[in-house]
Formats: sequence, C-alpha cells, structure tokens
Amino acid sequence: MARWAPPAIVSAALTGDEVAAEQLVAAVWPGCFRLAATVIGDASLAQDAAQEACVIVHRKVRSVRSAGAFDTWLYRIVMREAARVRRRHHDTGQSTFERFSGSDETTAMDVWRALGSLTPELRDVIVLFYFDDLKSDEIAGILRIAHATVRTRLARARERLRGLLGDYRDEPLPAPLEMKQHGF
Repeated sequence: MARWAPPAIVSAALTGDEVAAEQLVAAVWPGCFRLAATVIGDASLAQDAAQEACVIVHRKVRSVRSAGAFDTWLYRIVMREAARVRRRHHDTGQSTFERFSGSDETTAMDVWRALGSLTPELRDVIVLFYFDDLKSDEIAGILRIAHATVRTRLARARERLRGLLGDYRDEPLPAPLEMKQHGF
C-alpha cells in the first residue's frame, strides 16, 4: 500500500502534536484530492470531498491506533467522503464524468466516460486497483467488503470496460510515416 505521508509525521500527529497534524494534512492533501477526483470525476466536487477528508484527519488523527493503520484509515475516509459527495450531487441526472470529459473524442476521454458509466461500487474497486495499485485484500479492508466481493467487482468492471473500450489496444500507436522518415 502506498504511503500517504512520512511515517515520522504520522507518528508525531498520533501523539497529539498540533504542528505535525498540520504537516500531515498538507502532506496528504494532494493524494486525497487525486483519489477523490478519480472516483468522482469532477474536480470541484473532488475538492469538497478532499477538504472534508482533511478536516476529519486533522480532527481525529489521534484516534488512529497505530501509524501502520493510518493509510487504510485515510483511504476509508477519502472513499467515504467521495461517496457522500457523489450521492449528494447525483441528482443532476448527468454523470460527472460526462461534464468532466467534455466533447473531445480522444482515447483518454473515452476511458473517463467508460469509468463514468460504471456503478460507483465497480468504479471504486477499479480506481483503487489500477490507479492506486492496491491489492484486492487491501481494497477489501478499505471498503470493508469481502475479498471475494472485490474480485467479483473487478471481474464485472473489467468485462464492462472491455465491452465499452473493445476497440482500444494497449500497444503504442505506430509513428506516422512522416515522423519515421525524419527520424523522430
């Protein structure tokens, strides 16, 4: 599992050191925002979720039982806040990924649209598995679901994405003839 912050800062914050708690919030903010933005698909909503997560970290970091438990604890907080913001703003009828991606038809935008078409449960496991490089047992702990449920959701999400993005390949595109001729 990736580290959210240096262990020394986490340990100091757990003891009640206010300066360390502020340093901890500054250290985790970029990761909180990135994860929330990937899960929600809207930068302004992700900022709301990340800010709420950071407020919770600052207020409750002393309740974490050990520095080793901090990363899982923070993943849970960010995922919970992202889900809360996502539910609250779901009433618009338009996927946040659609608004986020615009009308550009590039491969990256198609991938974002495909992610946006997944249910939140499927999107969450895909984001944690592929974007955050977490193992399925870590995801199970973060989302508080069974390991088998994570594997099932990953399989369903992959199948759905395969259907939506079937024409895309993982191989790099060949360079245009002009570029080959000029040695680029």
